[in-house]
Amino acid sequence: MGTSGDLGPLAAIALVCIGQGKARLHGKVMAGADVLAQVGIEPMHLSYKEGLALINGTSGMVGMGAIAVERARYLLDTYLTVSALSIEGLAGMTKPFDPRVHRLKPHIGQQEIAERIWSLHADSALAVVEEQTARTLAGEMGDAAKAGSQPIEDAYSIRCTPQILGPVLETLRSVTSTVENELNSSNDNPLIIPSEDDVFHNGHFHGQYVAMAMDHLTIAMTTLTNPANRRVDRFLDKSNSNGLPSFLCSVDPGLRLGLMGGQFMTASLTAENRSLAMPVSIQSLTSTGDFQGIVSFGFVAARRATEVLRNAMYVVAFELICACQAIDIRGAEGLSSSTRPLYEQVRKIVPFLDQDISITDYVESVVEEVLSPDWARSGQVDR
Repeated sequence: MGTSGDLGPLAAIALVCIGQGKARLHGKVMAGADVLAQVGIEPMHLSYKEGLALINGTSGMVGMGAIAVERARYLLDTYLTVSALSIEGLAGMTKPFDPRVHRLKPHIGQQEIAERIWSLHADSALAVVEEQTARTLAGEMGDAAKAGSQPIEDAYSIRCTPQILGPVLETLRSVTSTVENELNSSNDNPLIIPSEDDVFHNGHFHGQYVAMAMDHLTIAMTTLTNPANRRVDRFLDKSNSNGLPSFLCSVDPGLRLGLMGGQFMTASLTAENRSLAMPVSIQSLTSTGDFQGIVSFGFVAARRATEVLRNAMYVVAFELICACQAIDIRGAEGLSSSTRPLYEQVRKIVPFLDQDISITDYVESVVEEVLSPDWARSGQVDR
């Protein structure tokens, strides 16, 4: 519950550390002593107050939170290149990302993301220079009212990328700071400070900081999922894709589903993330005869943030597959030199889809091999 740390989960871990309880090794549940013996670890022999120290802290929630926030930071960093690739695939305009206009709105995250996307398109022949559109539309003007051949502006899911992802970037920085502070904190109770010659009965174990940070992480990842979901829809909708075929099906259209099926997954996970974005850190429930009167539920918040992050990775993975499919249809030779490496990395995993096949394995591979940090790919941390 995040009251006196996370007594239940931490106690289960501590029991194994001292050679008791149970643990899972290679998928098999075994006695804690046997597990330690098999992996060559000596059981702990606890001294004064060390048993209390093992369970009376925010270790569980901050451990999960640290892994989640590092994965989220990597995902966002990669997603900026995914965004640039999607803008190329959708023939989006570059001028909305010009750093000069973003100086007029002094949000640091927004400015940094706009500058990053602007630079990623520096030599792109697929992203549209707005002045070219203006000249084309000017040439089409006449006495009679008629629709222009090109849009004047892009949809919000493209044009407002810095304004949408800027808060996500700043939120992740705040969450990172909270997690790092917690990792470097003394969370035990009571705390004995020899230099002060005193004992302090305190509440350092309380997980409210981590719980709120995990709620913010959940909201940030849900926010990131929103433009990814909308871009997928634009890729697959012929009327909104600036010339791409329906469902990105350029071979045997009308006889095939194209990439239609993947959108079902992205819509479902986006909706699920939104439903999970209700804050957990405000859901206090009293226990222990009203002694533990306000609890953080930080362990639940961290577990849920991890789930929302995972969902977001699948949505982004499918957007990336759609972007590469669109790039091939338009002509990959026009790619920016900055987005090409990501395109080529995906193409080593996912081919151009010219027939209807199951893409589940492709989506999974993109999540694991493209959107996960190196330390996660190496298997050092259980996914």
